[in-house]
Amino acid sequence: MTEGLILIRGEPGVGKTSVAKLSSAKLKEKLDSLDVVHINCRTYRTPTSVVQRVVSSLLPGVPDRGLSYEEVVLILEKVLSGEDRDLLIVLDEVDYLRDGDTLVYTLLRLHEGDAPKSPTLVVVARWDPPYMMDDSIRSFMVTRLPLEKYTPEQLEAIVRYRAEEALEEGSFDDEIVSKVVELSEHMGNARVALKILYLAARLSEEAGLSKITPDMVSEAASRIGVIGITEDSLTPLDLHDKILLLAVSKRLASSGRSWIKMGDLLEEYRLLCEEVGVLPYKYTAIWKRVRNLKNMGFLEAKKSGEGMKGQTTLISLGSIPADKLQEKLKEILREELSPLASNL
Repeated sequence: MTEGLILIRGEPGVGKTSVAKLSSAKLKEKLDSLDVVHINCRTYRTPTSVVQRVVSSLLPGVPDRGLSYEEVVLILEKVLSGEDRDLLIVLDEVDYLRDGDTLVYTLLRLHEGDAPKSPTLVVVARWDPPYMMDDSIRSFMVTRLPLEKYTPEQLEAIVRYRAEEALEEGSFDDEIVSKVVELSEHMGNARVALKILYLAARLSEEAGLSKITPDMVSEAASRIGVIGITEDSLTPLDLHDKILLLAVSKRLASSGRSWIKMGDLLEEYRLLCEEVGVLPYKYTAIWKRVRNLKNMGFLEAKKSGEGMKGQTTLISLGSIPADKLQEKLKEILREELSPLASNL
């Protein structure tokens, strides 16, 4: 097996660890003489603790404390010199490692001591560690593999596969998968998408529902912190902006869907204005307000696609739970418009 350094780099949730584990497992299937040691540097944060972990994996019974860095390196050299075996070390989440340059340099040059050859080193990181640019380390670089964020299509495939594997049949549909993707695609992070799916399923189960609802997905994303909304951000809004948001949340909560048509929003907005005794704005002014609310992060908007007659704008609250937003806006409007808003 080729000695040297392999760097797998990318943001959280793009599959770095999965690539490292799957690749090393496939390699071990082909090479009987290969030992693989996977170390998470979030747990083992010093060169000494990492080498001790490698040694204890290869030679059980070696004390994991009380030895200096130089001592554990010498033990590792002797272990490797005793058998004609290949060693692959995966340093996962290496960003947490202190004095990483010392460790990487030492492991790559074990062949200069008693070890017949150095291990192959796989480094998994969020970004390129600065010491990777040092000539003394860069010269060992065999492969540099940058992983990009998942595309919406890739996220959809991952979410759908996990949902089909883990959830009861009939407990979710295409709309739920699409909403999970919509709320996580800006991050391109599969881990976040699957957290949203898991929490939405759990919330639905706790509520006694047999099927995940779009609002449960929104609630899950809100709790995870993907996108959120606070009372402090609602209170300063103009009266008609609040009524528009209430119209959206009311229609979404009652329909159980993720998106409503612009026409439905206009209808609900006018009804609410009539209830509270406020003169409604006309279409052009409403559209401008919808666009502003979108820019502020309160709404999402998109053009309708296939399967819908005519072209219209679809409106959504993203990860904001419609039922909770509805109740919060009613509270705020009752205080601002009392007694006009007593019907809300």
